[in-house]
Amino acid sequence: MSDPTIRAEAPGDEAAIYNLIAQAFAPMPFADGDEQDLVDALRADGDLALSLVAVDADGAIIGHIGFSPATIDDAACGWFQMAPVSVCPPRQHQGIGSALIEAGLARLREQGASGVAVVGNPAYYERFGFRVIDGLAPASEHDQAYFRAHAFDGSAPRGTLRYARAFG
Repeated sequence: MSDPTIRAEAPGDEAAIYNLIAQAFAPMPFADGDEQDLVDALRADGDLALSLVAVDADGAIIGHIGFSPATIDDAACGWFQMAPVSVCPPRQHQGIGSALIEAGLARLREQGASGVAVVGNPAYYERFGFRVIDGLAPASEHDQAYFRAHAFDGSAPRGTLRYARAFG
């Protein structure tokens, strides 16, 4: 099995991305079941700032990652929220999600982003440099235990990080 190619989402990928995300999150006990709708809403609002897909040798989309702008204390600040990360069930645990995360972080750094936040399994995301940053918190207390951030320039921003409108 060859390594997938990672590329930017292209026009016409929307339905495949929607179906992939629905399949990837269906068996997950922590999933809300609307992750695929979140990506569509981010796209519709113009807030899907970076959307990458992993495609197999046949060109089928087997993974997706999305990034949307975030604010700190309601001010634009060059920060992004990473969500969701999706890999089709038969291809999970093969490094595709990791490759998507690394590619997305690299592209955002190249574009001059200040950092990225994520809500998810801390043990998984800390491998990519995400950590608790004292003084930086998500707007929802519900997210606090799973909230991690990755400051690209090493600075520690302070304040309340808010996600794009589609997150609710």
